[in-house]
Amino acid sequence: MIFGKPTLTKLANNLYRCTQAYANEVLAKYKLSTGTYPFLFVLSEKEGINQNQISKELNIDKAMSARAIKRLIELEYLEKKEDIEDSRAYKLFLTDRGKAIIPAVKRELLHWNEMITKELNADDEERILDLLSIILKNAKEYKNNYKLNEG
Repeated sequence: MIFGKPTLTKLANNLYRCTQAYANEVLAKYKLSTGTYPFLFVLSEKEGINQNQISKELNIDKAMSARAIKRLIELEYLEKKEDIEDSRAYKLFLTDRGKAIIPAVKRELLHWNEMITKELNADDEERILDLLSIILKNAKEYKNNYKLNEG
């Protein structure tokens, strides 16, 4: 806390941890977690991308992507097919089983969003989303510039 008020980062971290705990609990019936379900969402929008592309899309490292993808393949939610243009790479696709659970997963996460915003009106919610989008954009810009200036 700075001057008696919680900081933005502390509030964001606490919200993130609460969200992870909720998601991990309600998605356990699908054997999913906060580390795996985002892959399903990305692939539902961009089927056929490779592991590097999905890592960039989710802003996570390649090793974490590899573990999550392996798990989702074991669960038969995804499959990988060799890239005809690059035999060293694989393209990722949702299986019918993976496609089938996406609506239920989205409902669970939408319920969470409804619960945590229940005291907000539509204008408040839109304003918070706009402000957080600006903050995230600034954070990403700073992170990218910091890395460039580091070396």
